[in-house]
Amino acid sequence: MLSVRLDPTGLLSVRWPRSYRAIVALGEAYVAYEGSLPAEAQLQDIPVTAVQTALTAAQAAIAAARSGEQGRASAGELVQQTYAALQPLIDKVYLQLKLNHFDHLSQLEEWGLDTVMNRDKVQVRKPASQRQRLDFLQAYVAKEASLPPEEQISDPPLATMQAHLATLQTSLTERTSGRDRREMHVEERDTAVANLLHWLKLAAMVRVGVTFGGVLKSELQLWGFPVTSRASNSNGSNGREEEPVVEEAPVVVTA
Repeated sequence: MLSVRLDPTGLLSVRWPRSYRAIVALGEAYVAYEGSLPAEAQLQDIPVTAVQTALTAAQAAIAAARSGEQGRASAGELVQQTYAALQPLIDKVYLQLKLNHFDHLSQLEEWGLDTVMNRDKVQVRKPASQRQRLDFLQAYVAKEASLPPEEQISDPPLATMQAHLATLQTSLTERTSGRDRREMHVEERDTAVANLLHWLKLAAMVRVGVTFGGVLKSELQLWGFPVTSRASNSNGSNGREEEPVVEEAPVVVTA
């Protein structure tokens, strides 16, 4: 594994960013400063265009992940709103079905209601969870649609229940699709951001070697790199921590 360290015996160290936002911010700062230098002062081994390409890819992947999350969140909110609007309607339908079929409660299975025998009596279970309410709504709409209009429950109208079912099914599909897109784009985002950080570490290594003669100096901050003093550890030693290798820079996703 390739190990890149910046002046491990010096008094200064670079604190590498860990969140994807901080890494992109560092990339933007680096590209802005490196790009402002005369062509002859820019690194030749690590062209600023290469870092800019990695930065652009990371920014695009972040935007794609954000778009997927927004789609998932929007659809999820509509799902919750639809379930909330449905609850009083389901309660009303539940009572009317029990009243209409008081002597034959077991028939309510045809409308999607679960029934159980308890001490020689049929008990009807009201759908409680979202999954149960969706299953009931699908069965209820199908059953009511199969009946002549005069036999259908009029309040709420079948058309109202059909509209809620259509909205719910569409929103659930969009929520799942948004979640899947987000997961896919988050993987792409993390890969792109890790690649950007890789380029930035290589650029820092070359800049320290070419410009500062292998000695890490605070001037590296001009390129956006956070340079700090090495802290002493609790045992009283100099506690000089080695710079992390390029491959050992986990991207921590923070909100």
